[in-house]
Amino acid sequence: MIPPSAAAFAAQKATRIALVTGANKGIGLYIALQLAMSGLFGRVILGCRDARRGEAAVALIESQLSAIKPPSSASSTNVSFLPLTLGDTQSHRALRQSLEEQYGKLDVLVNNAAMAFKGADPTPHQEQCKPTLDVNFRGTVDLTEELLPLLRRGEDARIVNVASMSGRLSQIPSSDLRSKLSSPDLTMSDLQKYVDQYEKDVLNGTYRQKGWGGSNYGMSKLAVIAATRIWARDEAANGVKVNCCCPGYCDTDMTSHKGPRPPEEGAKNAVIPATMENVPTGHFFQNYEISDWLTS
Repeated sequence: MIPPSAAAFAAQKATRIALVTGANKGIGLYIALQLAMSGLFGRVILGCRDARRGEAAVALIESQLSAIKPPSSASSTNVSFLPLTLGDTQSHRALRQSLEEQYGKLDVLVNNAAMAFKGADPTPHQEQCKPTLDVNFRGTVDLTEELLPLLRRGEDARIVNVASMSGRLSQIPSSDLRSKLSSPDLTMSDLQKYVDQYEKDVLNGTYRQKGWGGSNYGMSKLAVIAATRIWARDEAANGVKVNCCCPGYCDTDMTSHKGPRPPEEGAKNAVIPATMENVPTGHFFQNYEISDWLTS
């Protein structure tokens, strides 16, 4: 195959669009910055809940791009902000409508936005369950399903879901549940039913007896990883590659800055499957390489 000319590459790059959710700070900010500096996108969009922080993040990335000497293909990357509240279906639809009207497609979606209760939070475990699942799993699924039609029109389209080692399969004591959640035939409807059952069992105080793990956050991220595998299988025919990653224990607000890994290093675990050549699909990346979630 003849490599594209510089002009052809520039033309292709100019039309490629990436969206990073939860990108106003921490790992999401560095994912957006690294995508913008890769020179592979004409536009990188930051989907953020807080407009002021979103615009500040855009300004920060633009300042980094303008400082590139000598100017490169990354220097011409446009960076912008669109409002997004993950878990709010109306916000998801408004975002999709904006992308549809302005660009007509999407090439890369990085689902980074998430929430977690602090360890010292006095909210009872039962009351933490639904908000965590609603944002991290149900919100991510609804937003992704909303944007999939745009991704199917994309060039070398990719989805990267930022998960966590907290989502390891081994957190589930029940071998039967582990088998069901990791089945290659698992459907999204089935997965949603399992997550609903977990929530019901947590609220009833029977989740331990039913063989579930003890972490709401961990369950939400396990479900995101399982959803990644489902989308990878179902979207293969549409040319959309879907992977997930663990950024590691990073120095961010979510960890109360206890993590030893700088967020810019953690971000690379999402940037690699978002930008690498000949990316596989349906895999879990951590420590900058593919890892085996099934044995984690």
